Amino acid sequence: MDPIPPTPAPCAAGPTDPSEGRGGGNVHAVARLCRAPRESAWALLTTAAGLARWNLGMWHTREVAGGLVTGESLFSGGSGFARIEADAAAGVVRYAVGAAADALVPRIEARVHEGGAFGHPTGTCLVTLLAWRPAGMEATRWQRLKAAHEVEIDLIRGVLESAAGDGGP
Repeated sequence: MDPIPPTPAPCAAGPTDPSEGRGGGNVHAVARLCRAPRESAWALLTTAAGLARWNLGMWHTREVAGGLVTGESLFSGGSGFARIEADAAAGVVRYAVGAAADALVPRIEARVHEGGAFGHPTGTCLVTLLAWRPAGMEATRWQRLKAAHEVEIDLIRGVLESAAGDGGP
């Protein structure tokens, strides 16, 4: 059995319009091997308290209803919402996100897998953040989201490794 469930493929891997240049593309992924158990990563990625530790777009995260969280963007100061849908068996967390609780789009995922499944030491995990670019998202906003995920994955690793007593890199 394949240890990583398939991800829905975006409609294109590159810019849809040549004028989009480096801001183009429809999907972004970033991953880190963390010296912490999968269970710790899972809790960090699936709870409001966990999101509050690393998510730059949902600072001061709090739960408002079962699986629905709200927080404040460090970029704009505006409020945002996310519905967390977690499939522990598959190691997939889906985040439907947006500015209004009744207009969420499922465009962010996190994946968590045992490091040992990929030949890494026992007690490690591989954490991946994926983002899909919706039609109409401006290139500068897409670039900012990708840059935020690059920082957030290191925040996730730092939080996990500090909690595990490793201290991280």
